[in-house]
Amino acid sequence: MMYGEVGRLADESLRLGLRQAENAVLLVLAAQYAWADLWFEGYRAAGTALSTELDQRARTRRLIRRGVAPSVAAQELHIV
Repeated sequence: MMYGEVGRLADESLRLGLRQAENAVLLVLAAQYAWADLWFEGYRAAGTALSTELDQRARTRRLIRRGVAPSVAAQELHIV
């Protein structure tokens, strides 16, 4: 009976070690996903800002081509 209990406790300690290792791996994986998401979010924000700036310049150019003064075109788009 004593040997059975020792064997059961030894098995349980091995399972506990494996569960702790699995949790550590999952924690590291979650941290990597969070870091990658922050990294990609920076690129997305920069791309959106660049796209917005290019769109505003294109709209200003269209207004100027239609005969609107450049200063008025810039004010109309709230650039100045």
